[in-house]
Amino acid sequence: MMEGNLPEDLANLSELDEKSLLEVLTGRFTQNLIYTYIGDILVAINPFKYLSIYEKAVSEGYKCHEKKSLPPHIFAVADRAYQSMLGRLATGPKNQCIVISGESGAGKTESTKLLLRHIMELCKANSQLEQQILQVNPLLEAFGNAQTVMNDNSSRFGKYIQLRFQNSSVKGAKINEYLLEKSRVVHQDEGEQNFHIFYFMLAGISAEDKEIYGLLDPTRYRYLNGRFGQDDIVQTWRVKYAEVCNAMDMVGFEEQEKVDMMTILAGILSLGNITFETTDSDALKVSEASRGWLKATAGQFGVQEEDLLKSLTCTTSMTRGEAIQRLHNQQQAEDARDSIAKVAYGRVFGWIVSKINELLAPKVDCDVELNEIEVCKKSRPQFRT
Repeated sequence: MMEGNLPEDLANLSELDEKSLLEVLTGRFTQNLIYTYIGDILVAINPFKYLSIYEKAVSEGYKCHEKKSLPPHIFAVADRAYQSMLGRLATGPKNQCIVISGESGAGKTESTKLLLRHIMELCKANSQLEQQILQVNPLLEAFGNAQTVMNDNSSRFGKYIQLRFQNSSVKGAKINEYLLEKSRVVHQDEGEQNFHIFYFMLAGISAEDKEIYGLLDPTRYRYLNGRFGQDDIVQTWRVKYAEVCNAMDMVGFEEQEKVDMMTILAGILSLGNITFETTDSDALKVSEASRGWLKATAGQFGVQEEDLLKSLTCTTSMTRGEAIQRLHNQQQAEDARDSIAKVAYGRVFGWIVSKINELLAPKVDCDVELNEIEVCKKSRPQFRT
């Protein structure tokens, strides 16, 4: 099929070089044709605007269809993977895998959601499980996505989603996360933000709960660069926080677990405000101005203040059964502080994924799997760990 003399499959070009590829892709994009095949590969170009190509009527057309009978579409990829998994395309039932890769802002996160949505429709999803698979996204995005210079909702982690089927019905799912950009917790480049959840929490939480968690004015936190949002943005964050809370309820978090999670997030913010200074004897201590932050962090993390101070200002090693303490210099103490923050956030994120997997685990043996890999791409070179 041809539209405006521009081929839908670039593998059919007589000359397959960079110039020809770009000319066709550009021409199709100007006609709002954002999808193009290269053999079995689907190229998607983010239009950064609404297109009416994801409506219910369009979705219905891409069910059990011939590849050449309709224009290239992400629904076609989902349909082909689903039909191949069930053995309806000349092969026996086989596990399938869809790899989603691209630069930051290319549309990987939205493409993943569209694929999942169409697969759920293909298997006539109407049970609670299928709805839960679709509804865990707000939770993962809140804790794993952030605003970058390229993308307001950039995934800062990679994920591998396994959908497990029996016959043609989905019976369970599992999410594996990897390469979470924990360095973002303690540092963001100019024009970028920390993970969404910090802003959602500070905007959406009640004044009473702020006291419970020990949260203060957002502009006081160094890990947020002392900045917050305008009124319209803050209102959006409030709505997002409500969605996160609903997702937590759906996943099965107990009320105390939610309180503990938010308290740890508050502790991470407090930890970032601890600063250090040297004494007359060249020893290191927490600055007088941040003694309150040290006390707050210890309370929020549920540890003794003295133990937290030791973990920041010295390293203890065992040699032949003897404990040896080495005092940190200022840079080492700041690195220790930031390392604790990154580890704490990584543990919270991993715990959330584990809770989601408990909810979505299959209750019966499954025949085949359909896997999706969303490859995390950084928006610019990063050299922090």
